[in-house]
Amino acid sequence: MDHWDELRMFFAVAEGGTVRAAAEALDLNHATVLRGVARLEQRLKTKLFEKLPSGYRLTSAGADIVDLAAQMSEASTKIEGRIFARDQSVSGPLRLTLPVSFATDLLMETLTEFRSAYPDIALEIIGTGTVANLSNREADVALRVVLGNGSPPESLYGSRLCGFHTAFYGCRDRHGDVSSCLAWLLGPGEVAPSDWVPEDIEMAATPVRFSEMRSRLQATRAGMGITSLPCFVGDADLSLSRAPGSPVIHTGDVWLLTHVDTRQTLRVRLLCDRIRDTMRTVSARVEGRADAARSDHL
Repeated sequence: MDHWDELRMFFAVAEGGTVRAAAEALDLNHATVLRGVARLEQRLKTKLFEKLPSGYRLTSAGADIVDLAAQMSEASTKIEGRIFARDQSVSGPLRLTLPVSFATDLLMETLTEFRSAYPDIALEIIGTGTVANLSNREADVALRVVLGNGSPPESLYGSRLCGFHTAFYGCRDRHGDVSSCLAWLLGPGEVAPSDWVPEDIEMAATPVRFSEMRSRLQATRAGMGITSLPCFVGDADLSLSRAPGSPVIHTGDVWLLTHVDTRQTLRVRLLCDRIRDTMRTVSARVEGRADAARSDHL
């Protein structure tokens, strides 16, 4: 079948469950995806989806071909990866995914220098806490924190750069009523520590929760409470201080990852070399071994 664009849209809707999700995954607009699926249904002379209030559900005909469409998608991705791996130019697209704080607090100067050195490389920086699928070419290079003692997938080529450490921080000079107790400021899925409490500080029984780190950081600066932060974020903030007696916790490890098929592409290697060199110089900050904040004013 020579209608891969339509099949690609069909599979994206089947995988994402909605046209909106498919459009975002393919970087297309909503109407283009709808027209593509409609053209495929017209050519096959059958309905592939049932439209429900919650999204799109495969019909029996759609279910019959979705596995074949997945295989075609995987084959197409492999073809693109093989061709990309042969590209030894210093121009063209290059996608880097990494946590937002790594981009803003550690690597922005390095990325700026890289862009200046190679202006023909169309660098796309994807700052996100979600894990990009390098096998599906969602990104070419990933700087990723692997939690605990885990390892990256075997399909990826990578190197461990340093440990990733966190500690507990509060406002160095508390605002408002100093007699009030502090709240634990928690992120999604976090729980207050059960084996440690700050010395000489009364903690409220009810925590305050935030959906992302930047708001939690601002709340800590405002004196709302105590939160866990990457050491390189908390130690560098002059308005914050490590809570008295705070442990430094090895939360995971920082890995630089590429796909096996694309790691020898010149622009991938150039970017990885820059990131690797920078992370080597800042590893003490990431591991909480440098510029540890004082706790005497918390």
